[in-house]
Amino acid sequence: SGLVLTSRPVDVALLARLDPDAVQMRTVFRESGAVRGRFQARIGGLPRGGAFMDRLEAGQLAGQLRYSGAAEALWRLSGVEIFDLTGPVGVKADITGTISAPVLRGAVSSTGLRVQSTLTGTDVRDVAMSGTFTDSSLQIARFSGLTPNGGRVSGSGTIGLAELSEHGPTIDLRLSAQNAQVINRDDMGATVTGPLRVVSNGVGGTIAGRVRIEQARWVLGQAAAVTELPTIATREINAPADAAPPRVAATPWNFMIDAAGMNRINVRGLGLDSEWGADIRLRGSTAAPQIFGTADLVRGGYEFAGKRFELTRGRIRFAGEVPVDPQLDIVAEGDANNINAKISITGSGTKPIIAFSSTPALPEEELLSRILFGSSITQISAPEAVQLAAALASLRGGGGLDPINKLRAAIGL
Repeated sequence: SGLVLTSRPVDVALLARLDPDAVQMRTVFRESGAVRGRFQARIGGLPRGGAFMDRLEAGQLAGQLRYSGAAEALWRLSGVEIFDLTGPVGVKADITGTISAPVLRGAVSSTGLRVQSTLTGTDVRDVAMSGTFTDSSLQIARFSGLTPNGGRVSGSGTIGLAELSEHGPTIDLRLSAQNAQVINRDDMGATVTGPLRVVSNGVGGTIAGRVRIEQARWVLGQAAAVTELPTIATREINAPADAAPPRVAATPWNFMIDAAGMNRINVRGLGLDSEWGADIRLRGSTAAPQIFGTADLVRGGYEFAGKRFELTRGRIRFAGEVPVDPQLDIVAEGDANNINAKISITGSGTKPIIAFSSTPALPEEELLSRILFGSSITQISAPEAVQLAAALASLRGGGGLDPINKLRAAIGL
């Protein structure tokens, strides 16, 4: 178990025999008392001299694996954590070659797998999959599953199994998304159609694609930067001389995704309720994502101090900042006590510049007084005047992604 995944326990009964020139073993896998699989192998032709692991890698492997049980018991041995594989799976494989470069023949199949990613919230269920083992790889001929919104993800690809003692499996999957909900986090979600590709060298990887955004959402005020787990430097003392070398540490995965949608990209939160269209490019990595492109307003409104202001102009420009910090150009207009008031938001996401104007033209203090208290600045009470001064100071002092809520807090709204 770990911070993200917890596996169901599997009992392993192992019988092994070591001779001067060979190693033999028989293994039985049990779960809740039921036999789920058997593995037997022999590594012969071992050299008489050298470290034990070097001798094993030089020997000739012959083995058989028969397994019908939980996929996670096998998948989580791969060390891949960007997505998880659970559900029933059947494996039949004959193995020859060496332990560093095994040659496999056989098949794998399932009709009820589930693929999940804690990073993106992806959840593909009822996955039907079939494939064959060829040399040191698994050739997936068919992969198809459903997303929670009824969309579908299908495809094929290859998973390389060579040198697993040094790194995770290599991956090359070509997928097709059809109205598939591929992102479903608390702060954002996306449903897309188009081709996707997942490639990994066993250490890091790339998620690429060119998709059409069918529907998306972004909740302002909830987005959180990706926090990487700390890496603790360790040095093992008195390690055995013949211990297996450690795996290469995994690196963040990269993005290479182009996405476009004319509308149905909903942005809500902090008083905003709006629909946008976007043409963006997602680059960078899972640890430091970068967004390039623009988002343009379709329609929407902004509620402030109990009054609704209609958005009349909106454009957000992304230039690849890390963390994401787009340039804003948003205008909202509405009636405030027979005054046509306008709220302009420019600057960046972390340092927005908020300005008020009106027709007929009024000083900002007078306009804000009418919006907040419904009265001219000359008619408000002393406590309200103090609140107005605090609101102006808060507004002019910035406030990161949430200057309006700082203003609300200052005046008690």
